[in-house]
Amino acid sequence: MKGPTHRLLASIGIALLVAVPLGAQQPETETSPGPGTLLLNAEVIPYEEIAPGVERAILFGDPLAEGEPFVFRLRITGSFEMEPHTHPVPEHMTVLSGRLFVGIGEVMDRSAAVGYGPGSFVWVDADVPAYMWAEGETVVQIHGIGPLRTVPVS
Repeated sequence: MKGPTHRLLASIGIALLVAVPLGAQQPETETSPGPGTLLLNAEVIPYEEIAPGVERAILFGDPLAEGEPFVFRLRITGSFEMEPHTHPVPEHMTVLSGRLFVGIGEVMDRSAAVGYGPGSFVWVDADVPAYMWAEGETVVQIHGIGPLRTVPVS
């Protein structure tokens, strides 16, 4: 016997099939089908090298703009390590691939850090000292409300 839950899941499945026709092609680049939207195909997101082995792609907004939302990604392919630092605003990070190690404190202590894999979410409040590093190719998405400035812990 099919209950209400089964019918609900079937309805959701049909709605998804109707909403995305079979054979529909994904956009090849950034598109904006109307005001207030931005759609980006992952294969064409433009990354720029900001340090050896570290690339950044700004997906939305300006991370340095006061009071403005932003989203960017870091793709780490080489050696990456950030000494203890703070930000004047909370930092929200989602690990998309690879492994990001994060520790909290004013002194870098690798034995106290925790490794986060794909799907993990890390939130560090404003002015809380943190340090991090990546092992292997790692992609992290960072979002928040600017300005996201990095202040080294002295």
